[in-house]
Amino acid sequence: MRNRDSGQAPGRAGKGAASLAASLSRPFSPRPTSRGCSLPEACNAKAFRRNDDLGTLKVRRKPASLPGTSSPFALLPPPRLNVKRLLEAHKAWLAQHPEGARAILTAVALNSAPLEGALLQKAILRGCSLLEANLAGADLSQAVLIRCDLRQASLAGVDLSGAELKSTALDLCLMSASNLTEARIQNCTFRHAILREARLLEAAVQGCNFTGAILQGASFHYASLTNSIFSDAEMERALFYHLQAVACYFVAARLDEANFSFSHLQACDFRGARLLRARFYRADLGLSCFAGANLDESDFHEARLRGADFCRASLENARFHDADLMAADFRGANLRGARGLTAAQLARARTDLNTTLPNGKRGTYLKGSGAERPAPARPA
Repeated sequence: MRNRDSGQAPGRAGKGAASLAASLSRPFSPRPTSRGCSLPEACNAKAFRRNDDLGTLKVRRKPASLPGTSSPFALLPPPRLNVKRLLEAHKAWLAQHPEGARAILTAVALNSAPLEGALLQKAILRGCSLLEANLAGADLSQAVLIRCDLRQASLAGVDLSGAELKSTALDLCLMSASNLTEARIQNCTFRHAILREARLLEAAVQGCNFTGAILQGASFHYASLTNSIFSDAEMERALFYHLQAVACYFVAARLDEANFSFSHLQACDFRGARLLRARFYRADLGLSCFAGANLDESDFHEARLRGADFCRASLENARFHDADLMAADFRGANLRGARGLTAAQLARARTDLNTTLPNGKRGTYLKGSGAERPAPARPA
């Protein structure tokens, strides 16, 4: 006999109600997911909601990450780093102690960590933040720093010899007397950093930005510079013996008394730079641009200046003994008092009506005119 209101047999309706009550009274057992973990472990606990109408369980999936991050582990705060224990374990690893562990840090904030004089030789730091950190005198030789942020950090006297630096920010850093010998530096920024008396001997620098940096007295012996920017940098008395530089920018840089002896500067840009008393002994400046630069009293003894651009440059009292001036451009340049020039040398170079010749007269050089002989020095 069927119930007229529900259209169901009384026994069957009672049986269904009893079954539903029994299912709701049982404790909820999470269903395993395809990855082997239970549903509450895979999702946020707040994502569960009871639907009273249907008596079922629904899941609102929420992204397991903090704002601005995409990592599924970003919900949990990073563990507190014991820097002292880390340094002790790394020191033991360097000594090949069985209980030692190499310092390998990823996305760790070390902004206020006590790292002055720390031993981090051969350490690996990826994506770490060391903003305004104090690493003065630290040993980071042969270390690896990738995408780290060391802006405004104190790195005075730090040892980065043989280190590998990639995509790391070192803007406004204090790096006086730092050691970057044989370091491999790629796509890093040193804007307005202080690298006074820094050593970059045999360093390989590629795609780096040293705009406005202070590199007075820095050493670049046998270094390799490729596609890097030194515009507006202060590089007085810097040493560039046997430097290999390709497509680098020294626009408006201050390089008074810098020494480029035996260097190869290919297609480099020195427009508007100041190079008073700079030395280019046996240097190769092929296709480099010195337009508008101040090169007074500079030494180009036996230098190779083929195709170099000296338009509107000032070269008063410069020395050109045995220099190769083939296709060098001196249009609008000031060569007054220049010494060591011969008729054969000037005949191979380009001059125009605005060129001031060594004898002090303006105009295009004519072979046999004697204009290659320097004028008497101006009274002080």
